[in-house]
Amino acid sequence: MTSVWSGIDVLSAALDSGYAVGLIIIFFTLQYPMNGTIGLNNIQTWWGNTVYVNTADSNGVAYKTIPDGGTFGPSSW
Repeated sequence: MTSVWSGIDVLSAALDSGYAVGLIIIFFTLQYPMNGTIGLNNIQTWWGNTVYVNTADSNGVAYKTIPDGGTFGPSSW
């Protein structure tokens, strides 16, 4: 008589094998050819991957500045 757990063991082995095969396929189709430079001029320079360098945080500038002689916060409590 087979155990209930034998089906789970087969499922676990299938998931582990599929993960390993998927990693190998991804490596040899995207990373290995051309030393990993596939998509260097189109995918890696897509707007979503480069927009962060054009923000005020990245450039180190303030969004608003305090005028000369001004204060930050309320003038009275």
